[in-house]
Amino acid sequence: MVRHDLKRPPPGDEVLSLEDTDPAEPAPPADEFSARLQKQMHNSQRLNEYYNEVVAELRASLERIEAEEG
Repeated sequence: MVRHDLKRPPPGDEVLSLEDTDPAEPAPPADEFSARLQKQMHNSQRLNEYYNEVVAELRASLERIEAEEG
C-alpha cells in the first residue's frame, strides 16, 4: 500500500491557503482572485472525480472477491 503525505497536495494540484499569503502584499485584484478560485474549484472537482473512480474500483474489487468466495 502506498502511503501519501496528507500535508502535501497531490502533484500538479496547487492549493492556496491563508498561510501562503504575505500580509505585507496588497490583496490581488478581483479578477486574479476569481481566476485562483476557479482554478481551485476545478482542482477540487478533478479530485472528487478521482476519489469517486477509486471508490467504484474498490467496490468492484470487493464484489469480485465476494463472488469468488460465495
